[in-house]
Amino acid sequence: MSWFILMEMMLVAIMTVYLAYHTRLVFAKARYRNIITVIIVLCLIILCLYDLIFFGFLVNACICFVVFDIINLVLYKTKFNHYFKFIYCQGMIALAASIVLSCYGMYNAKNTVITTYNVEIDKDFNDKSLMVISDIHLGTIVSKTDLTKISNHAGTIDPDAIILLGDIFDENTTQDEVDYAMEVFSNLASRYSVFFIEGNHEIGFQGGSPLKEFNLINRLKDSGVDVLLDEKVMLDDIYLIGRKDYVIKKRKSLEAITSDIKDNKPLVLLDHQPKNYKENAKLGIDLQISGHTHAGQIFPLNYFFELINVNDMNYGIKKEGNFYAIVSSGMGGWGYSIRTAGHSEIVVINLSSKHKK
Repeated sequence: MSWFILMEMMLVAIMTVYLAYHTRLVFAKARYRNIITVIIVLCLIILCLYDLIFFGFLVNACICFVVFDIINLVLYKTKFNHYFKFIYCQGMIALAASIVLSCYGMYNAKNTVITTYNVEIDKDFNDKSLMVISDIHLGTIVSKTDLTKISNHAGTIDPDAIILLGDIFDENTTQDEVDYAMEVFSNLASRYSVFFIEGNHEIGFQGGSPLKEFNLINRLKDSGVDVLLDEKVMLDDIYLIGRKDYVIKKRKSLEAITSDIKDNKPLVLLDHQPKNYKENAKLGIDLQISGHTHAGQIFPLNYFFELINVNDMNYGIKKEGNFYAIVSSGMGGWGYSIRTAGHSEIVVINLSSKHKK
């Protein structure tokens, strides 16, 4: 049993105990309230272990009840406490709010938006448009038929290159889904330059390793996709540098990859996890593009991750000197088809030169 499963079970236990407290409040006058509470708690645990979407609902329910607990504490010694106490003890408003929040999360997860960034680099090159897709986690939120969105958007955007930024597949992706994805990517590669870098889930997570199980690297190459694993390639007059994932501790150093670059052309780093910003900026990287974070996926994890600095950035774009960094929230999500933080997105990056001809 993996550490993640143990952590997940611990979180489920903590949240069910917390909800059990509120369940007893709701059934405070019921004759068999303890039995009712135990039955509800057991059902929640079984449902969470059966499908993680119930875990997502459980998280949203806890968030709503926490909000109500805070309101109850604030109003405790005011004249409004009597009226709020009735609503609080019934728990129906908080439960309804969690259902609404979860329904929004399911809709938001499936609703893919286009996010556009304009990046101006102080080097001489021809303008480029990059279409970036990360964290599909095929089979969780994004089904194989949803992959047609990529082809449709590519036809509208008409990018100079399409970048698959890691965690396109994960430990729950099936052989049938991989086969269908290869058809889609082969079609894209016949019309555009398509590049792939690996993510942590493709390397291995919870005992599964899509890279090995589905022979992904060779299949992607056979589909016409350029796989970049600690390698660089020229896209017309800019460099794309694709990294092995950060979990590979013995991956080649960025300095070793870029040491033989002599011309003053833009360096675009593709690294699944948003790490090492300061070091990469010192090595002359103009733009680092990452995913991995899902922008938190579940509120308020987005704020929590930013608070404890899990990554150099959780989401969005930032500029320090001549260095730009962009982090995508991803087209899909992991674990369950709920997203209450951020949006499911495809990113378009318009690169332009300050040295206009």
